[in-house]
Amino acid sequence: MPVTAAGRLWVLVALASVGCRPVPERSSGAPEVTVTRAVLPAPPSDTEATAFLTLDNRGGSTDTLLGVRSPQAGGVMLHAMVGGRMEMMPALPLPAGRRVRLVPGSYHLMMRELVQPLVIGDTVTLELRFAKAPPVVVRAPVLRYTEAVGTAMSGPN
Repeated sequence: MPVTAAGRLWVLVALASVGCRPVPERSSGAPEVTVTRAVLPAPPSDTEATAFLTLDNRGGSTDTLLGVRSPQAGGVMLHAMVGGRMEMMPALPLPAGRRVRLVPGSYHLMMRELVQPLVIGDTVTLELRFAKAPPVVVRAPVLRYTEAVGTAMSGPN
């Protein structure tokens, strides 16, 4: 059965709605997860902050983001916007050869019980733990809100 332009458009819209994008240069075998565009907007609260980032699974098998830790927070939770409401998620699937973006209005990380207030210019360490891939440690700058959002949303989808 031939795929119509409307059918292709529907698939693209469905993928965009869940924040999942194809990743170039797909390889085979185990998951190969990279993290880019990790940023935090300067939080209005002294006790909580939001983090955005992009996850690329360049490997040939699906992986799952199981959790995130930071020495600068008592806990880091994965959230998703569902029907206009923020909901906590226990894990985030990372399909093989796909990109998943944690950006405003979609998936994001919530840091709670900050050790100290975060200000513009600070850097936050995040350790991401996966079901199959080894942990990835990234350092995310704290930026003005508009700069953080611009960074998180920049680049190819």
